[in-house]
Amino acid sequence: MVETLYNNGANSIWEHSLLDPASVMIGRRKASPQDKVHPNKVEFIRAKYQMLAFVHRLPCRDDDSVTAKDLSKQLHSSVRTGNLETCLRLLSLGAQANFFHPEKGNTPLHVAARTGQVLQAELLAVYGADPGTQDASGKTPIDYAK
Repeated sequence: MVETLYNNGANSIWEHSLLDPASVMIGRRKASPQDKVHPNKVEFIRAKYQMLAFVHRLPCRDDDSVTAKDLSKQLHSSVRTGNLETCLRLLSLGAQANFFHPEKGNTPLHVAARTGQVLQAELLAVYGADPGTQDASGKTPIDYAK
């Protein structure tokens, strides 16, 4: 999954704020090959992948739950495709991996499992999607994957 994301330009998502030349002026830069592994590269890798420190964030709105709900509905639709970058971008912006779509009666992981999108399911799992959640008919994503 990470290889597929990397090969398809996910660094533009993970390193979004580092692409701005002004970020170097405020001391934020990508680790270079000459940097020491500890602490420079380790801290950079942790900030980039674990803390998502360089990902573009949406400006705050009065009702952030509306934004998260909209992003989550988009994620729910996107996981049926093979476009991991779109789903990664939605998740990094605040879409919820465990969003239960009230009209569809399931979660993005149900959709990914039902449509055979293995890499999407793996990405959702990384973002905390629960494979034991039941849909409106009582089936879990694991049931669909079988």
